[in-house]
Amino acid sequence: VRALQRKKMLPAILFIFSRAGCDQAAQQAAESCSNLLTASEAMEVSERIKAWRERHTDLPVDEDRLALLHKGVASHHAGMLPLEKSLIESLFQDALIKAVFATETLAAGVNMPARCTVITVISKRGDNGIATLAPSAFLQMAGRAGRRGKDDLGHVVVCRSPFEDATAAHQLLLQPPEQIRSHFYVTYGSALQMLRTRELDECKQLVERSFGSFLASAKERVAARAEA
Repeated sequence: VRALQRKKMLPAILFIFSRAGCDQAAQQAAESCSNLLTASEAMEVSERIKAWRERHTDLPVDEDRLALLHKGVASHHAGMLPLEKSLIESLFQDALIKAVFATETLAAGVNMPARCTVITVISKRGDNGIATLAPSAFLQMAGRAGRRGKDDLGHVVVCRSPFEDATAAHQLLLQPPEQIRSHFYVTYGSALQMLRTRELDECKQLVERSFGSFLASAKERVAARAEA
């Protein structure tokens, strides 16, 4: 984080594939980086946190995690309360948080404009053990770099580990994104549920508008052209 600050690459999102790892890294960054916020920024953060506390007096809050915000550092993962994550996202959007340590769930669907993203490892534990990141997952995280309307260039930093070197990262970058697959399946339960709330014609239209139906139609068109 200090290196990114020297190179004027903050605010940054640092991806760590562990909730405990995010919290631990954020604590370490807060202890070692004492000047991420200016005096006026620190004052505004304090005022925003105070107002947030007043609105949510009954909310159980992790005080240690909340204290990190005063240093311009935060963690962001599924183990946190939605209101707590919302506060962090709001502060980050206003450049009052300079470094967020997050799991890959932040890569999509949340407005977190960052000048730089840091991918700490290019492999993670999955259903079949530890495996290299899928190209689409890597690109999704890397695509966070660069704030729309503010930065001409976004920076992506890939960290080296004892098990992964620059060659492994280069090979991952050269791989094409995997094809998008549909996970839409009509089971007996889902069919009955649709029929309970919709007419039969409406159910047919719903299925036909699914991405799975689109892929099936595309395959049929390719097969028809091949036969012709």
